[in-house]
Amino acid sequence: MRSGVDELQRSLATMQVSAESEDGTVQATVDADGRLVDLRLDQQACREWNVETLARVIVETVQHASTGKSREIETLVTNHRSPDSED
Repeated sequence: MRSGVDELQRSLATMQVSAESEDGTVQATVDADGRLVDLRLDQQACREWNVETLARVIVETVQHASTGKSREIETLVTNHRSPDSED
């Protein structure tokens, strides 16, 4: 049982979840705490979009990554608590 908890803690400590904007011009990666750890911007978006649009797309993409992080944490915890893992 303890090794399962250790494994869950390791998975959470190293978790990173990425999301991409609809058009693929922005990619954001967050860690298990929801902190932004990587942000990639397509140069075309930087040249063609005004700053308000770029900022909105970045925020939306980070929010999508954070939502994905929450789902992944939920899945990890659910799998950890499943009857099959209680040997």
